Amino acid sequence: SSILSRATLVFQAKRLYSLILGHPESGRLPTRIPARDTRMWHIETMSKSSKFDVFFAYPSTPNLVAETMRNSSEKLNTSEVSSCTWEDIPVEGRFIMSEICSTILASELVIAEVSSLNSNVLFEAGYALARFKELWLILDETDGDAIKRWNEIGIFSSIGRFDYSGNSTRLVSRYHEVHTKNDNPALMASLLAGGKSREENAIFAPSVLTKFNSVEALEKLLERQSHLKLIASGDDLGLAPLEFYIQEIYRSSAAIFHLLKINRVRAEVHNARASFLAGVAYGLELPVLMVVEEGFISPIDYKHLLFEYKSSAALQKHVNKWLDELPRNSGSNKRLGRFVLDIELPLRSFGQYVAEYEKEELTEYFLNTSEFHSILEGSAKIFVGRKGTGKTATMSQASAELAKDRRNLVIPIKPSAYELASLIDIVKNFNSDTHSEYLLLSLWSYLLYTEIAVQAVIHANERPAKISGGTPFQELESELQELGINLTDDLSTRLEAAVNELKSGDTRPNESEKDFVARKLRLQRIGRLKTLIQRSLEDFGRVAVLIDNLDKAWERNADYQVMSRFILSLLSTIGKIEREFAKPSQDAHAINVTLTVFLRTDIYEIIKKYAREPDKIGTMTVQWKDDELLVRVLEERYSAKRHAKFLENSPDMWKEVFSPEVRGIPTRDYFLWRILPRPRDFIFFANAALTTAINRKHHVITDSDIIFAEEQYSRFAIEALQVEGEAEDFNLEDVLYDFAGVDPILTSDELDTILSKYEQADELKMWLIRCSFLGIETRTGSYVHVEGETAAKHGLKAAESLALRNNKAVNFRIHPAFRAYLEIRDGDIHNPDVHDSTFDEINEPN
Repeated sequence: SSILSRATLVFQAKRLYSLILGHPESGRLPTRIPARDTRMWHIETMSKSSKFDVFFAYPSTPNLVAETMRNSSEKLNTSEVSSCTWEDIPVEGRFIMSEICSTILASELVIAEVSSLNSNVLFEAGYALARFKELWLILDETDGDAIKRWNEIGIFSSIGRFDYSGNSTRLVSRYHEVHTKNDNPALMASLLAGGKSREENAIFAPSVLTKFNSVEALEKLLERQSHLKLIASGDDLGLAPLEFYIQEIYRSSAAIFHLLKINRVRAEVHNARASFLAGVAYGLELPVLMVVEEGFISPIDYKHLLFEYKSSAALQKHVNKWLDELPRNSGSNKRLGRFVLDIELPLRSFGQYVAEYEKEELTEYFLNTSEFHSILEGSAKIFVGRKGTGKTATMSQASAELAKDRRNLVIPIKPSAYELASLIDIVKNFNSDTHSEYLLLSLWSYLLYTEIAVQAVIHANERPAKISGGTPFQELESELQELGINLTDDLSTRLEAAVNELKSGDTRPNESEKDFVARKLRLQRIGRLKTLIQRSLEDFGRVAVLIDNLDKAWERNADYQVMSRFILSLLSTIGKIEREFAKPSQDAHAINVTLTVFLRTDIYEIIKKYAREPDKIGTMTVQWKDDELLVRVLEERYSAKRHAKFLENSPDMWKEVFSPEVRGIPTRDYFLWRILPRPRDFIFFANAALTTAINRKHHVITDSDIIFAEEQYSRFAIEALQVEGEAEDFNLEDVLYDFAGVDPILTSDELDTILSKYEQADELKMWLIRCSFLGIETRTGSYVHVEGETAAKHGLKAAESLALRNNKAVNFRIHPAFRAYLEIRDGDIHNPDVHDSTFDEINEPN
């Protein structure tokens, strides 16, 4: 209504000038017209030429913000700058968003007031960015909530903003001070430099961390569309820098955004990010679909793109229909060209920090570690590591390496989103733990045997000769058909089908729970299935099964005991299946089957709590204790990605790309001191610094570029830590903010004071230690940051012994990775000793 009334006022004012003053076509400004009238005349004049110097995007409320933006526009118009606001656009009888987009296209500069993270404003800002407009994001920094919102949204951290203090004079003065016609590349060109071209059937579908039913339903639907390539479908929305999202959207052919109702956790921040990125996708002319549960008040800008669903079934039906109606070739971005910036840096990017997003390039710079070779040899059964340590990269590269040998059948299993609520209910209804354990072990046996059989048949069908009658493969295929196994179904689909069978509860008279499970899962057929697999694959040297993504169903407030038992049953089944296939029978030869499971450290820590004998779970923990090896992660990427004109020189990344020192410390050592020791962090921080240098047109990454990028990396580290803590019972976000502004070194008393308001203070302290947030002083003045519960306990004992010997309190140290975001000063920066000789002794053994 505010848009229509405002537009009506402008329209009536134009007619008034036309009738009374009689010079609408003169092109001259009438004399003695008040400032507001000057603005009206300016809009009329500019509407004829359809060109504006400035367009203002801002929310209609709070009223003071809207008033300030209108005043800013008026002041610009009185200084011979053509300015327009969204309120000035005549929309009567027209499609509102089309008129707004047309005005943005007709403007040189878009100023977006983002203090309140208004969805309309962010959508328009995203659209303007995608259309290569100069974009100013402005903020009233006198509003404390606005600063907090800006920090939370995160993705803008690599873009400079202007703090206008809620003052129109300050904003207008800044415009006249810095805004000139120049040949600098648009921000969009900088963000796209080095990006990939558009890919057919690539859907940009960022995930939602709050996994309620409809979110899981949509993820399952998309992940089971085998012809689609899902982009940014991991759990990292908001963690990555803006250039990552822009490049991923740019190479997509469509985009789907799942919004959250305002009562959902972190809905404001999620919807703000989604609105901005949806504006980008809309500006790049992609088909865009936005979905949200009913009861959501839709922003007017993208109301035409939004579908409100009443049920998960309605959501799936609508998305299926939308996907079916997508054009085969949904446009092309070739007209936008490939972006090559006129800069002197040897590379545009160190590559993606998430392995899933660059599988094709991974081979060029993957490091062959001892853990990697243990997987190739088949000796590693359980591969444990924190997010970002390279589990997925290791699995992806191991699959590719093993597949090079035609004698190997490689079976990578990455379950799509699967729902365990029904299975948990079934397990709870069993009369004894023994019977429920039998159920879980049997379920995994069924799933793994059928998966190996399915992949064997698919592999045979892909060979030129395919499957012929009378062969073991043909018998195996027939057996799967009799079991009702569809070759196109993945493991998640079979899991859900099996759980639905078990839910039926149609027990027979005098039938035990074990017999019921055996009948429902047709376990009596497993023996024949095993024999047929052995006969079919007897010429293969090895069948390697690699399992990842088991954390898909892991979420806050779930029944961790049953979920842990579910995964523990898998770990128990691994050895059983390997032994069974290793035994020859009268009808079949033995075959070498190896299974490796990849688990996140935080999930593994919880699983261990429910294991009968946790010490007997043989794991291989991936840690990056060797600084030289960690540095090679970045150096190998540099060697693979630097420009051809630099190839005549031997690659010395630290000399060619970085300035020698940061804050008096060699740059290489500074990076190692600042980051958590894992590849994802190193790559993210280096990319953030590189992007800053490119935007500033520096020929090397300077110390100021690195310092500027620290806050972006620190926010990334904080949010990644929050993801790792989702399985805990405490609100980690509140806990971490309690450390804002403290000294980097804390005594045990100071730490206890910070945590005293939490009932689980001791558990919290241990968690903060084992996830590396807090380091422990194990030698005077020397701190270690450990990973894992066992290492944390050992380290704490060592620290307590030191304190007892020196008759002082235990000291703790907040890791430098988290300081910039929490505004913790680096009081220990010139003593950057993170490790000492006890590090290897304290860390949990492999």
